[in-house]
Amino acid sequence: MLNTERVALMTRLARYEKKEEKRYLKIGKYYRSDYIGISLLKNFFASTIAYILILGLVVVYNMETVMHKMSGLKVESFIFEAVVGYILMLAIYSGITYTVASIRYAKAIKSLEDYDRSLKKLEKDYMIETQGALRKKPGGHFR
Repeated sequence: MLNTERVALMTRLARYEKKEEKRYLKIGKYYRSDYIGISLLKNFFASTIAYILILGLVVVYNMETVMHKMSGLKVESFIFEAVVGYILMLAIYSGITYTVASIRYAKAIKSLEDYDRSLKKLEKDYMIETQGALRKKPGGHFR
């Protein structure tokens, strides 16, 4: 006999697996510290590349000022400003990345706990049905 509640649960679980597999199921494979560490590492490389590109554009745009600083032997101040700007940008983006990764991980774990609860409920329903079918005699009477 078809159990409509179980079919609805199975449909909901299949939809979850198809829709959320890329996000939550992959995040759930990591420990919290590993997931946040990977996110911060990605942020480090992306921020470094972005800063180099932005610094290059600013230098090209303000070429006259840069050449004036270089001719006056004020290279140290230029390098100091560039390094301080990089550290500031990296600190800000790392803080944002840490916060976003923590929130994403918490949502993923909560969602996966709900998913796991639903799977256990489905498994329990199957166990109850299987045990009930084993106790019945072919004539429909219980042993």
